[in-house]
Amino acid sequence: MRHRELVTTVLGDVVAPLVLFYGLRAVGVAAGPALLAGAAVPAARALWLLLRHRRVEWFAVLVLVLCVAGAATALLGGDDRVLLAREAVVTAALGVVLLASVFSSRPVMFVVGRLTLAESGRSPDDWDRRWASSARFRSIWRWLTAGWSAGLFLDAALRVTFAYTLPVDVVPAVQAVQWFAVLAVLLVAGQVWLRLPRHRELVFN
Repeated sequence: MRHRELVTTVLGDVVAPLVLFYGLRAVGVAAGPALLAGAAVPAARALWLLLRHRRVEWFAVLVLVLCVAGAATALLGGDDRVLLAREAVVTAALGVVLLASVFSSRPVMFVVGRLTLAESGRSPDDWDRRWASSARFRSIWRWLTAGWSAGLFLDAALRVTFAYTLPVDVVPAVQAVQWFAVLAVLLVAGQVWLRLPRHRELVFN
């Protein structure tokens, strides 16, 4: 189920906006309207999720707000580069959420790891006991969450930098590649961290 959701997210939030943007640019549409059209795809998906689950989900609301803000910016004659930089708000917001959770009762990456463990058919009870009794186990997940937060802040900074330094038509493709690259680095680095000899036994046994 999680794999299907990931594929849907990639197709709806990364691939479809990119294809739509370059398709419209190929037929002569200006960069601003093409960017807004691309942004409308994840916005429509976010709205659908809100209506489907019938509850407020902050991430979906953020996507919708950014889409509306982007449209307002375009109508007011704003620079296309402002539209290109708006994606940085999403990753920065995720970084803030992860950072805020580091010293909470359950850091985000621990919650994600626990869900993954449960969905694999294994009981997360051992992890709950280790969380309650082992300061080192808690430290592992707090540092992992902090690392992901730092990676997301770096991603946001790079998005703004690219938005204001690269040619407008190049930025969407670069940001799409960046999305996959940052995610891959964070996933691999996270696994390396969890599998360090001093961590492996606590996490995987």
